[in-house]
Amino acid sequence: KVICLGNIGQIDTPYLTETTSGLTYVVEKFQGWKYSAHITLQQGERSRLALYASDNL
Repeated sequence: KVICLGNIGQIDTPYLTETTSGLTYVVEKFQGWKYSAHITLQQGERSRLALYASDNL
């Protein structure tokens, strides 16, 4: 089993964007393969502190 987690909203380098990140690359490469799945969480599923940090830092 392989699980890749990430938040493309937290990219902090000028050399990467939401479309050029490694996470986006993995999702695109596995897309269409019947043994893979991809979900996008629409809201924070972590602590209030983590959600606040994500929104404000």
